[in-house]
Order: sequence, then structure tokens, then C-alpha cells
Amino acid sequence: MTAEWSGPLKIRPARVDDAKEIARIYNQGVQDRAATFENAYVTPEERYLWLAARPDRYPVLVAEVKHTLMGWAALNPYSPRRCFDGVAELSIFIERSLRGHGVAQELIKAMQDAAREKGFYKLVGRIIADNSPARKLCELAGWREVGVFQKHGRLGGEWHDLVLVEYLVPENMK
Repeated sequence: MTAEWSGPLKIRPARVDDAKEIARIYNQGVQDRAATFENAYVTPEERYLWLAARPDRYPVLVAEVKHTLMGWAALNPYSPRRCFDGVAELSIFIERSLRGHGVAQELIKAMQDAAREKGFYKLVGRIIADNSPARKLCELAGWREVGVFQKHGRLGGEWHDLVLVEYLVPENMK
């Protein structure tokens, strides 16, 4: 894949047949050691089951051009406690060669809209502190940094901090 694409970027709900590409892009994030502390790869079969079992309230969106997946984003439960039903956690993973080319900006906007439609009043996220592009993305999309967990996880044998971010959905804060 190249860093450029031709044609309009389309954001749509993920389908179970997207599992292979969702797994591939997620595994790039594991390999690149910038977006997750996870060190285990997922299989397309695991992502298939993950997609098939998701409640409608927690969408997964994909960004594609001409049927080629460029990235994906998911809303996930924040807590099993009922008092936090209005809070969801956001995850975004972008095809390695397309990071920094606007795909994540489109996905985060679409997820903010989806959260609004699903009745969430807040989105939260966790960013490895060294991941400056992800922090900038959140800033540009109206998120704010609310804290830092120091030495929260290890990458390549070294400790890294984790930045906590939030986005309030004012229309749903009634």
C-alpha cells in the first residue's frame, strides 16, 4: 500500500468479512509498538468472532477507498458498572503507510457522531505518551488530556507513560 490513494474515503460500519483486514491493521499496531502495549497478535478468526458478538451500541467503523480498508475504529465499554453506561472507550488503528494522511481524523469525527447517536455523553481514550500523532489527533478533534499514568506499560523492555484523554458530547449531557 502507498501513502496516497485515489478516490473518496468512505466511512462505513464494519462487517464480519472485514475481520481479516481489521486483524492485519491491528497487528501492524502491535508490531510498531506505538499504539498498544499488547504484544500478542490477533487472528482473522478472533476478529470475526469479536465483530459478530458486538452489541449494536458499540459500533466498529472502517475507512475504505475502493473497497480497500485504510483503518478502523471501535467504541468499547468503559466499565461494566451501570453508572458508566454513558461512557465508551475509543480505539483507532490506521494502516501503517497511511498514518498522518487524514484517515484517523475522518474516523474520529465519525465515531464522535456515532457516540452522539448512541447516547454516549463521554468518550475516553488511552494513548502511549510517546505517540505524538495520536495526541495531536485528539487535540484537533476537540479532546482534552486529563491525566497521565506513569510507567504504565512496557515496550521493548522500557517503561512508558499512558496519557488519558476525554471527549464530552454536550448534546447528551442532560
